Amino acid sequence: MKIITDPESFMSQQEVFTGEMIARTAHRVEDAGLNGESLNEVAGKIAFDKACMLDDVTGIEFEGVEAHPYITFLLGDDELIHLGGNST
Repeated sequence: MKIITDPESFMSQQEVFTGEMIARTAHRVEDAGLNGESLNEVAGKIAFDKACMLDDVTGIEFEGVEAHPYITFLLGDDELIHLGGNST
């Protein structure tokens, strides 16, 4: 498998991924009984926290073991698209 740098394609796929992450988070928060402004605020904060973890902006560590995500998106069967640095 080959990793390629393609910022335009990466940003397009990241937009879809982030939008879906926010929508699914909001759905679960709504299922828990929040709605209106509270729903938007809590869902937004949860989605932002997860996005920061995925982008390796915040440290991820458990019992002395660190994790450093490297986000890519699959293109076809044999190429991974990367932004060239941390995603945004």
